[in-house]
Amino acid sequence: MGAQLSSFADEAARARILGAYDKAMAFWPEPRGQRDVSTSFGTTRVHTYGGGPGTPVVLLHGQSATPAEWAPHVAVLGEGRPVLAVDRVGDPGYSTQSAPVTTAQDTANWLEEVLAGLGLERAHLVGHSYGGWVALNHAARRPARVASVAAYEPPRALAPLRPGFLLGAVAAMVSGSEKFQRRWFTGLIGDTGAAPEEAEAQMRLSLEALRGFRVRLLPPPRMTDEELRSVTAPALILLGGANRAMDSTRAAERARRLIPDVRAEIVPGAGHGIPVKVLNSRVPEFWREAEAAQGGRA
Repeated sequence: MGAQLSSFADEAARARILGAYDKAMAFWPEPRGQRDVSTSFGTTRVHTYGGGPGTPVVLLHGQSATPAEWAPHVAVLGEGRPVLAVDRVGDPGYSTQSAPVTTAQDTANWLEEVLAGLGLERAHLVGHSYGGWVALNHAARRPARVASVAAYEPPRALAPLRPGFLLGAVAAMVSGSEKFQRRWFTGLIGDTGAAPEEAEAQMRLSLEALRGFRVRLLPPPRMTDEELRSVTAPALILLGGANRAMDSTRAAERARRLIPDVRAEIVPGAGHGIPVKVLNSRVPEFWREAEAAQGGRA
């Protein structure tokens, strides 16, 4: 089973990655809490912020990333509601994986156990990249707790990955050159509008994870037409107009054709990284739209 589990390359790599993780998490607003939730796939660390009567929001980060990437968004998304950012098992962080995640159903089962362990009856799911796929997959397979789903750049859920993106990702993984890796990440992410010191902390964490963590997660499979039609919760799909990962127009058109209650939008000039101002304005607006349409139940 060990070969099927993600792992740090060695103890030195673990120390470097978690050190970079802690420095990046320092940009989260205070007060920040944390909880550990036991699941069939391992113990899952969850970072928490805020409170209030609003429906909780669950944040799902990208692959080889951590909840630190949500630092520019937490305070805005947490106005009047709890925020819970999940440190996914199988990615470089404080969660501990004990069983492989090999199918889309495994992924949904893991997240359902996390939501149940947190005591959440309903939650808004917000995901970036791989986390966006996780959110859509959950809305299709385990919808009972999903109040809404917002996904920025969910890979392969709606359109295939570009061959050039895949080649670049492989080159970045095998390259020993930090200069090349930085250039690849910068071109992929684009200008998100994050503060320079915050962006550098995220870059350092990404570089350390790329070199020192062996990812054994399920590659995100294409969602079928039937799966997308079964996403009945209100959905917001945001896609970068200048992203290198996939064809945004094709992805938006498929979302509009198949997801019953969807708002699919292309953000001009944006890359694969989350544009801070766009997400911080558009997601709360989307929640208000969903709540109005559902009579305040969202």
